[in-house]
Amino acid sequence: MESREEADGWLVHDGTVDYKGRKADKRHTGGWKAAPLIFVTEMCERLAAFGIGLNLVTYLVTNLHLPMAFSANIVTNYLGTAYLTCLLGGYIADTYIGRFRTILLGAVLQFLGMVVLTLSATLPAFRLPPCSGEPGALHPCQPAHGWDMVILYVGLYLVAFGTGGIKSSVSPLGADQFDENDPREKKLKSSYFNWFFMAIEVGAILSVTLLIYIQIKLGRGWGFGITAGAMLFAIAVLVGGVPLYRYQVSYKRSPIAHVVRVFANAFRNRKLTTPPAHLLYETLDNAEEGIEKIPHTNQFRFLDKAAIIDYEQFEAQLCKTGNPATVTQVEEVKCVLRMLPIAALTIIFYTVYAQMLTFSLEQGETMVRNELGFNIPPASLAVFREISVVFILSIYGPQLVPLLRRFTGHHRGLTTLRRIGVGLLFSCLSMLAAAIVEWQRRRIAHQHGLQDKPKAIVPMSVFWLAPQFMLLGAGEVFTYVGQLEFCYQESPLGMRSMSTAVFLCTISFGFFTSSFLVSTVNRATQSGPHHQGWLVTNLNSARLDYFYYVLLIITLLNFVGFVFCAKWYTYKASAMEESATKPVTGKLPLSADSDVRNDK
Repeated sequence: MESREEADGWLVHDGTVDYKGRKADKRHTGGWKAAPLIFVTEMCERLAAFGIGLNLVTYLVTNLHLPMAFSANIVTNYLGTAYLTCLLGGYIADTYIGRFRTILLGAVLQFLGMVVLTLSATLPAFRLPPCSGEPGALHPCQPAHGWDMVILYVGLYLVAFGTGGIKSSVSPLGADQFDENDPREKKLKSSYFNWFFMAIEVGAILSVTLLIYIQIKLGRGWGFGITAGAMLFAIAVLVGGVPLYRYQVSYKRSPIAHVVRVFANAFRNRKLTTPPAHLLYETLDNAEEGIEKIPHTNQFRFLDKAAIIDYEQFEAQLCKTGNPATVTQVEEVKCVLRMLPIAALTIIFYTVYAQMLTFSLEQGETMVRNELGFNIPPASLAVFREISVVFILSIYGPQLVPLLRRFTGHHRGLTTLRRIGVGLLFSCLSMLAAAIVEWQRRRIAHQHGLQDKPKAIVPMSVFWLAPQFMLLGAGEVFTYVGQLEFCYQESPLGMRSMSTAVFLCTISFGFFTSSFLVSTVNRATQSGPHHQGWLVTNLNSARLDYFYYVLLIITLLNFVGFVFCAKWYTYKASAMEESATKPVTGKLPLSADSDVRNDK
């Protein structure tokens, strides 16, 4: 019979519990027993979400007869909202119901939204008659309006709010399945993020190939219906894994209230002189298992005032102002503040990404797509991005990491910030390729007199668009996975869902930035009554290449800014290692129940 000591050896030490609230047992929960279920859930969710988002601009222009710039903004605003709601999802997960329940709630909302979109594409009352967009056509296009747009927005934004619940918590829930205090599981966690991203890409590949083919052959109703079915299957898989998951204990502490409290205490003590770090307030023991002590750092020193206490009048101070913030609580807020500039400088990457979901697909509509014996759907151009992603992911661990390790000396080849930076550089190259290809496509269109024929096919192969998709895919492997790992590793334990949500909000702001740039550039380039602007529905007379060059300049400036911020950043692990090796001098920090007083 197994002894109690042996049984205790199998228990986790990171504060996670099983579905019955007991300390999780490594033999029966977590690890690679639970992670594949999360991968399948994410794969189905991405299949469904990509199935809607990737081909949406074509659906709006072709089926609902909306102008191209307006359609592009609908798509980017929808996608931006989807990722912005991750903040709400992360807040709910960290403060109230935990990660698993937040994911389940989001999945149900996504499913309902996809059902609404399916009905909007199948019911005759919401389907518009075919028309011609050519000047002087017998049946000119009448854009969708009224209830057609209401149903569209209801479906899209139910999906958007569902995405916020899922995306904010699904990757942290998966990472929770690996105990950071177990060297073997900690090593597995590093590869978990690569496999998680691989699951995303498998769902995306199925979406841009099989699902797009079904949409074209059988209609949008079938396509949207399959996305609803995929989400229903994802819900079933997620619920089926309940006994296998490890659950992070909810601290019932609002991350936002925690940040506000530290700033309020620092403001209250603003006139006090900040003492040496070893005199700032800190508890001697962890109040809760799973809460890690974070040592003092020298950045954002103004926040250190939140941890100032008068040891001679400690009880009076408690009655007057409440508990002061501890050094760990102050450092948790510093962690978040340090991450914000890094997050902000990844926004432009997703602005570039937005172009591949909008204008690049419209470019594909005008190019030769039947070179393989069948018409390649424009939305399937994203398969080039997926091929690039899968290829780099497959060689990253076995080949790239050992090679990079020789040059960097880092055990993972690249630090998380360097990995993100490499991805940003790839986004610059993607925009350069996009601008050159569009310049050539437009030149050929004018040579053949097609500038006033928006639906004419330009005699140029659609495969010329492949480089911009593949370069962006390479960048996504480095930037997206780097951000996931960076946020999980650098954020405080009680703020991991919120921190992941902040990262996902960079995707949201990237899409919103795209909408802003499209509207601003189009308005700024309409200099007269006969000047149509750079971004009009007829790409053959537009100047999309100029717009891409503007984005190229922005991405280059953004990359330079990121390099400076990355050099300034202090990793949490580095601060903890430095603290562990630093000799302790002077007075030690006191706990609230200590009766020792400072001898001034």
